[in-house]
Amino acid sequence: MESLGKTIELLCKEKGISKEDVLEAVKVGIINAAKKAGYRGNLVVKIDEDGKDFGIYQEKVVVEEVKDPDHEISLEEARELFGEEVKPGDKVLIEIKTEELGRIAAKAAAQVIHDKITEAERRALYDYFKEKIGDVISGTVKEIRRNGDIIVDLGRVVGILPKEEQIPKEKYRIGDRVRALIYDVVFDYKRYNRRKPSRIEDYPPPYVILSRTHPKFLKRLMEIEIPEVADELVEIKAVAREPGVRAKVAVDSKVDYVDPVGACIGVKGSRILPISRELSGEKIEIIRWSDDIAELVARALSPAEVIQSEAYEDENGELRVEVVVPDDQLSLAIGKRGVNARLVSKLAAQAGQVVGIDIIKESDFRKLEELEGEFGEEE
Repeated sequence: MESLGKTIELLCKEKGISKEDVLEAVKVGIINAAKKAGYRGNLVVKIDEDGKDFGIYQEKVVVEEVKDPDHEISLEEARELFGEEVKPGDKVLIEIKTEELGRIAAKAAAQVIHDKITEAERRALYDYFKEKIGDVISGTVKEIRRNGDIIVDLGRVVGILPKEEQIPKEKYRIGDRVRALIYDVVFDYKRYNRRKPSRIEDYPPPYVILSRTHPKFLKRLMEIEIPEVADELVEIKAVAREPGVRAKVAVDSKVDYVDPVGACIGVKGSRILPISRELSGEKIEIIRWSDDIAELVARALSPAEVIQSEAYEDENGELRVEVVVPDDQLSLAIGKRGVNARLVSKLAAQAGQVVGIDIIKESDFRKLEELEGEFGEEE
C-alpha cells in the first residue's frame, strides 16, 4: 500500500497536521468502510508507522460452541487458522482481505478520512490562533452582517469584528483593510455572542474574534510602532480608553537616558499621531508613570491643574484618591461628558486597585477645612 503512505505524507505536509491524527482518521475511515461492506463485530485496523502497509481484522473470542458469530470463533476453526496452541478464551484477529471492501466501501472510507482530516486541520488552526491571542492582525472586510458584525478575511480562517468591538464612528466597506487585536478564538460563535445570533455557519470554524476597542490593542500598536517600547527600554504600565475619543497611557523608562513620554510622542507627534489615525483620531495622552498612586492620578488629570492629590481608604477599607482642583478647572478635570474623569479612574484602577476618584473644587475643599477646624476648636 505504497500509495496510502504517500497520501498520508502529503496530507501531513500540506495541511500541517500530525501524522498521528492522519493515521487515526485513516483507521476510522477503513473501519466504517468495512461496516458498510457488511462486516460486523469488533473491527481493528493496524497501520505501520509509514502508512505503507495496513490490515483490517475482526477480533473474536475463541469458544467451544459459537453463539455470536460476529464476536466468536470456534476452537476448531481457530486452531486451523492459528495453530494448536490456541485455547478457549483467547482473542484472535481474523484478517479481512482489503479487496473485499469494494468501490463503495472505499468511497465511504475516503469521505470519513476527509472529514477527520478537516476536523484535525480546524483544530490545528484553532491551536495556532489561540497562541496568537493578544497579537495584532490585518485582514480584508469580506462581509458586513445585518447585526453590525464585520466578517474579516484572514486567509485560512475568517475573523469576526463584533459591533461592540468596533470604534463607534468607524464605517466599513467590502474590501477595506482592517487591523485589529486577536481577542479570542472560538468554534461556536453563537454560544460566544448571544446578543444577536449571526448565521456564521456560512463559514467553517474556528472563528477569530477581533477587537479594535480593547486597551491592549493600543498597547500592542505602541509596541509595534515605537522602537523604545519594542526594545523594552520604555514600559507601558497602564492603558485607559474611550475608543475613538480619547486615551491615557502611563509609561515608565527602564533606563535613565530615555525620556518615556518624549519617546512615545516623537518629534511634533511623529510617533503617536499615526497610532491616533489608526484609531480614527483617538486623542492619546502619554503620562509619566509614578509608583505613588496619588501622584499618578494628579498627572493623569492633565490638562487640569491639581492643587492636592491624596490616597486614602474609605469605610470599607477600599482605596480611593481625593483630588482638589481650582474652581475654574473643575469642568476641565471632569472633561466633556465625564470622559477625562472616567479615563483617570480606569487608569488608577489598573495601576493600584483604586475603586474611585473624588474630584473636589478648591472652594468646597476650603469650606470643609473650615468646618473641620471649627469642630476641632469646639472639642
